[in-house]
Amino acid sequence: MPRELGPVIFQSGLHPYVNIALNLLVGGLIFARWLWNADPLYSQSRFYRFLIFVTSLFLIFITFLQTQFVNSSDSFLLQMGAAVLAVFTIFLFGRVIPTSLPPARLVEVIKKLAVVLCWLSFILFFISPDTCFKGGRFIGIFKHIPHMVSTATIACFTLFYFIFSKKLNRKQLYINWFHFALCFYLLLLTGTRSSLAAVALGLFLAMVVFGSKSDATRVLKFSLALTGFLVVIFFGDSLSRYAIGVARGEESIGQRAAQDGIESRWQEVQRGYEIFEKDQWLGQGLLSKFSSANEADISNYNANKDPHNIFISAGVIGGWVFIVLTLIAFAAVGLAALKSLRSKSDAIKLLAIYVLTHLPILFIYHIHLSIGGIADRFYWIAFGYMALKENDLHHDEPK
Repeated sequence: MPRELGPVIFQSGLHPYVNIALNLLVGGLIFARWLWNADPLYSQSRFYRFLIFVTSLFLIFITFLQTQFVNSSDSFLLQMGAAVLAVFTIFLFGRVIPTSLPPARLVEVIKKLAVVLCWLSFILFFISPDTCFKGGRFIGIFKHIPHMVSTATIACFTLFYFIFSKKLNRKQLYINWFHFALCFYLLLLTGTRSSLAAVALGLFLAMVVFGSKSDATRVLKFSLALTGFLVVIFFGDSLSRYAIGVARGEESIGQRAAQDGIESRWQEVQRGYEIFEKDQWLGQGLLSKFSSANEADISNYNANKDPHNIFISAGVIGGWVFIVLTLIAFAAVGLAALKSLRSKSDAIKLLAIYVLTHLPILFIYHIHLSIGGIADRFYWIAFGYMALKENDLHHDEPK
């Protein structure tokens, strides 16, 4: 893949504007069908619908104020366009898809897609290993690390649904575990500590939440529990020291060098707070992570202007009011995830486990409103499914 090729390829991958155009085209058709169909398959809670309506309305309103009083010298159309895209992301992935597609079907489709992408990345690792790493971290067939991390993580979680919820024969079970081992290995190569911890915790929760559908699954659960017990007994002290070192960034993981993780994160928080202090009531806008909004040039992205804390990120985007909205939403997501663990749908239980294990990740990263981010889309899909009314869910999930 060339480094850059006209308006189609950028940084050895799909150009962000092409990505946006495809989202608008395909997503727009799905949106139009949803609007045309007066009776969607499922309905969502009134609180969730009200919260995303208020959030969307606020994003449009605060962006308009920013065009007049904060970023008046920058492009009005580009700023308002960013707000419209953020609202489109929320509604398409948080409202339209969850009310139109059965949760079990969604998990099945996502699993097949994510596993295929992981296998393609693994194959490319042998064909062209030099292009599979960026800064010592595995990127596979993608152009940026977050895409590889999100895909491998989502693949691992959706495989839990098949391993622990479906009634599989021994051959099918082994195949799914083999897929999981591959995806987890690729995730290890990315050196992403938070996602590895989320998958490990997700595995434990899936074993607890899902009942055993077959004798093979029961034997497997017992074997894993016994293995874990023996590992803790004989290697617990060494493992705990290493785990603490990994969490702090003091131990290397994969090909990612050791670093002071706590100090680097705190520096990012401080940088974000300095940006927030520039205008605490109106914020800096959705395009604040770009050095200039005068030109539609995505090469102006500056990672140092992307606060790594969800509340500071909200403050930078929309000031104190958006911080309050984000705080309410964050608390609601946590409660909804706990409640969804008792859902009659195993697929929604799986999505709830994904969200619960990712709450710390949501907290230490920026607010997810980008239509181009894989993680952003999947978070809103998970939120939307957890907001479905239980009375609407079907009992006949395919087994």
